[in-house]
Amino acid sequence: MARRVRLLSVGPLFAALSWLGGPTNVHAQSPRVWRADFGDGWTQRWVPARLADRTNRVTVVQDGGERVLKIESDNSASALWYPLDGAATDEGRVAWRWRVDGALSGNGKEREKRGDDYAARFFVIFDGRPFSHRARAICYVWASSEPVGSAYRNPYFSNVATIVLQSGNDLSGQWIREERDFVHDYQTAFGKRPRRLSAVAVMVDTDNTERRATAWFADVVVESRASEERGLGPAHLRLGPRGLALSVIIGEAPLMIDR
Repeated sequence: MARRVRLLSVGPLFAALSWLGGPTNVHAQSPRVWRADFGDGWTQRWVPARLADRTNRVTVVQDGGERVLKIESDNSASALWYPLDGAATDEGRVAWRWRVDGALSGNGKEREKRGDDYAARFFVIFDGRPFSHRARAICYVWASSEPVGSAYRNPYFSNVATIVLQSGNDLSGQWIREERDFVHDYQTAFGKRPRRLSAVAVMVDTDNTERRATAWFADVVVESRASEERGLGPAHLRLGPRGLALSVIIGEAPLMIDR
């Protein structure tokens, strides 16, 4: 419900506009940046998630002078997730590098439960605890058969949208850098903007196809920006039947300031 406040003159109205940072919007917040590395103490920053009877083997190894994460999967499935504090997000990008020793060749059922395995997955998770039924996620994958650019829902969880970034073995054994606008990807998948960032996660899974796969991950960077002050939305100046009026969204309800 709108809340209405009377002003006695135009002066206080424009003072209010000045306080809000202008008549059209509230100033943007500075971006928040997370660098989810695998240096000393990484096990205190990354949280394991058991997703099948057998879990993957996870180690940190040296590669070109850098500490990178190595995940070996043998008829198993598990993940590691990095918490992002439930940060509000209106704009956001994520970047990382990954490498696989080979795609799960011959897996032509990747949209079905029996073929829901990938040599590498990278998740951006929203609005809930990672891998819970409440959370939504974008899952970027290194597929076997699905072509690059394919997008579809996970066969187990409709709140997980899968996007194929790499496919097949043409680039196996090479480090590939990825960068995505995850807000755009979320809007495309779910038809609306995300509210809050929960985590990013990395995963290899081979439990459905009973195969083996190894993947490496490095240089995970997340950047998120809230375009408005928390709880304070865009402000608009209009001419109403009783003169000038300022409306601004506070929380879920507009505050109307009339002269």
